[in-house]
Amino acid sequence: MHPGIRNKKNILLIIIFFIFLINCSSPSGKNHECRFWGIIFSTDTLIVNPLIRTHLESLRALGVNNPDGWGMGYYLESKCDTLLPVIRRGEPSAPLDPRYPEMVEELTRNIKKSAVAHVRRGSSGPAGGIPDPHPFRRKCINRRFDMLFAHNGTINTDVLLKLIEVINPFYLEQNPPDYELNYLDSDLYSILLVEVMDMYPDLTIEDCIKMAVIKLDSALGMNKAELNFVMTSGNTLWALNFTRAEPKAITVYYYPDSIVSKFWVVGSQPLDSLSQKWVELPNRTLVCLRPDEPVRLIPIYQKFDLSGRDISKNFFIQPNPFNESVKIDYSIDLPGIVTIDVYDRSGRFVKRLLNDFKISGKYTLIWDGCDDNNNPVPDGAYFIRLKNYDQEKVLKIIFVLR
Repeated sequence: MHPGIRNKKNILLIIIFFIFLINCSSPSGKNHECRFWGIIFSTDTLIVNPLIRTHLESLRALGVNNPDGWGMGYYLESKCDTLLPVIRRGEPSAPLDPRYPEMVEELTRNIKKSAVAHVRRGSSGPAGGIPDPHPFRRKCINRRFDMLFAHNGTINTDVLLKLIEVINPFYLEQNPPDYELNYLDSDLYSILLVEVMDMYPDLTIEDCIKMAVIKLDSALGMNKAELNFVMTSGNTLWALNFTRAEPKAITVYYYPDSIVSKFWVVGSQPLDSLSQKWVELPNRTLVCLRPDEPVRLIPIYQKFDLSGRDISKNFFIQPNPFNESVKIDYSIDLPGIVTIDVYDRSGRFVKRLLNDFKISGKYTLIWDGCDDNNNPVPDGAYFIRLKNYDQEKVLKIIFVLR
């Protein structure tokens, strides 16, 4: 057989194999919305490298349904004992790009502690003819934090731009996007996360992620969106599963199903035959993974339970119902930090009205009926919770639209 014909035949067989594999192991292309993977470990690379190769080969196969390029990011150990991020991106799709396996070998040869990878199905910004923009590298301005970030899903870029500007009108100038003016939602999403981290440098990274996601969820209004991501600082691996259009949530898993492990992996779906060892992350949940430490599952919204609460003592609201603004009168017996939050009837956080130190005395504040992004809330029942040390008080209020 002529060598050229043999080569074409081999390429065709490889493509057929990938199509067969993807049909057996993944959802339909319609629900793909990109795929990602991440790992963090403290053990020797000789132990994790076979796992990395298996997972990245499976991710490559998922490029059949995610044909708009691929990207990998990993960390090197520098001469200064710090972690140096390295990013490699490619186009065409991973199954057809001979550089993909070369980059897998480069990664396994050089990796230190952590890596992320992504295959793209473009739904925002430039979608074809360019390498996959993921993973993004983002650095904070007001704190020492440097991350590699990959997202799967679609988010309205107009909403993202407006929210970033509301939080800080100058932040996009200080931490500009990689892609403009044809903005990429994932690019802006990564900027929103570090913007909130910069706005609240004393909060934990997990608290800042929660705050950013809650703000974005509120700002999106009736827009559908998928906010799933994987993110690493080199020392910690985070992944979020957050889809607004339930019950058809796209998935995120972590591996292995263990209390403590020397390595942790996350993926948009299981990437090997040990599916029973992969744990599906509940929707609206963040997972925080560090080697040799237990898994931390963090709900984005804390459900609020009224049972057993001290109702309305030294805590008054008027008028009730209200349609414009409501006056909240409260008394503090002991000096300390006072927090006043608003929740809707399902227990979801709506707005923080106060988080400040107060001495003993009587106080008044006003709620204007807007959420944490200054959007008017829908009419209905709400609960206002006051917390001071171990003291907790709750009032129910009705908001009525004019």
